[in-house]
Amino acid sequence: MTSSIEVPRRAHGRTTKVTRPHGMPYSSCDFRTCRSRFAAVSIVAERHRPLTDRRLGHRLLLCVQEARPLVQAAFVLRFALGALCTLGSGRAPGLTVLAGAAAWWAATTCAYLFNGLMDLPEDRANGSSRPLAGGRLDVRTARAGVVALAVTALALSLFAPRTTGCVLVFLVLGYLYSAPRGAAKLRAWSASCVTTAATFATYLGGALSTGRTPSATALLFGAVMSLWVGLIGAVAKDLGSTGGDALAGRRTLAVVRGEAATRTFCALAALCLAQFSLLGAPWTTTPVPLTTGALALAVGATLLTARCLAPRTVAPRSPYRVAMATQYGVHLATAAALLLGM
Repeated sequence: MTSSIEVPRRAHGRTTKVTRPHGMPYSSCDFRTCRSRFAAVSIVAERHRPLTDRRLGHRLLLCVQEARPLVQAAFVLRFALGALCTLGSGRAPGLTVLAGAAAWWAATTCAYLFNGLMDLPEDRANGSSRPLAGGRLDVRTARAGVVALAVTALALSLFAPRTTGCVLVFLVLGYLYSAPRGAAKLRAWSASCVTTAATFATYLGGALSTGRTPSATALLFGAVMSLWVGLIGAVAKDLGSTGGDALAGRRTLAVVRGEAATRTFCALAALCLAQFSLLGAPWTTTPVPLTTGALALAVGATLLTARCLAPRTVAPRSPYRVAMATQYGVHLATAAALLLGM
């Protein structure tokens, strides 16, 4: 079985197909000729893109859609769990937590909209249907949205002053991940480090928004789930995107080692984190909620391992979808146990 990508010529709209055995990494030599003869960053010609909508409300909605609503919801959940773990069982969050969560949503949307702008060439190469790659959202509007969202995030954080520093750190990390030069996303290790740090800052911001000192429970839960995002989510999302990523010069694990090795790494990391979580949860001050979350994590890790080790006919991005679904399951299960006072 083979996998291939198509790179268009500068003129005449012709394409050249680069084929590799399925699961084999693309090397720089495969694309050296392509880069010299073809416009790899101009995958879709401007004249063939649909006209963008001129209505302001619709363009704002497209900005939110470009910034991946499911990821935005996941970050707000992480922020909420940082607060709930610090407050303890049976206690509802206050207004400062809600203000901090709104600030975090704006910061997350800002970071991922900026990422969409910087990922535009490879998104087109990979056939993404998101608004920017599809031509439904123009670059100028997206850039204005990034600035507006950053200002909004910092302004909202002033209603929960202890979160302002975390919001600023998160915005800086979001920039470093997708920066025009030396972006962390270009290398597997730096992408995982920045993603892990940004996720942990989210839990810490949630804990600080309560006005209390972050609890050991919040820090432990945040550390485990941050590693889940950095070691599994940030790695699995590159499965199925090796062609466009290699053209853009990204050295992801899937590009360097191949998709088979990447799947094996994700499976092992998931099982290790699930085991650590199950062993550590009973020793915290809120053992029942964290054990509930640990069980959900173990189920997700088992499903993810099955997907990673499944035959090649399985959709390449299915491990990433399972990793995201597991995060939702763990957070919702833990939050329910905390709110019910278990």
